[in-house]
Amino acid sequence: MPRARANDYDDKTRVILDSAAALFARIGYPNATMVDIAKACGASKSMLYHYFRTKDELLFAMLEQHLETLIDALEQSREELSDPRERFEAFIEIYVQKSAQARRRHMVAINDLRFLPKARQAPLRALEKEVLELTATLLAGVNPGLDAALYKPYALLLVGMLNWTETWYRQSGPIKPGELCERIARLFLRGFLVE
Repeated sequence: MPRARANDYDDKTRVILDSAAALFARIGYPNATMVDIAKACGASKSMLYHYFRTKDELLFAMLEQHLETLIDALEQSREELSDPRERFEAFIEIYVQKSAQARRRHMVAINDLRFLPKARQAPLRALEKEVLELTATLLAGVNPGLDAALYKPYALLLVGMLNWTETWYRQSGPIKPGELCERIARLFLRGFLVE
């Protein structure tokens, strides 16, 4: 049976995942209990167990959905755009937008994956690797003359910068989202294209 993709979850499951992400972001994954999660999403503990048997299962589903949503959006933009620079700019916009839309899930993904058992981490690490591979391929299109061994480190630099932007960036601040995406693209490309 194929696994459920991010967009296959029903509304109640999404509410549970969003509520749990807000709770984990506020008090930390290790401190939250299934009772806390049930209260946060306005459900009974038994109803919560109907959807997720354990807190680890819930965290896994949350992180899997977050990563799959990002990958799906990145792949779609790659198919729709042929110019490498346009793809790069779209990549920045999508990454920033998806992180902002799922801000709490994004922060949980950065901070809490390590709390899952190693066996549960492995498929999520594979999705993270897929994000990095998409990024490295994108960068190879923008600057095809580099030594092939350099694309992964540059992908790690870019994704790291994008991930941590979410920890400080506020849409209500002086830099609006579109301007932020433009500045990130310019900042990165000016250094990357000199290479």
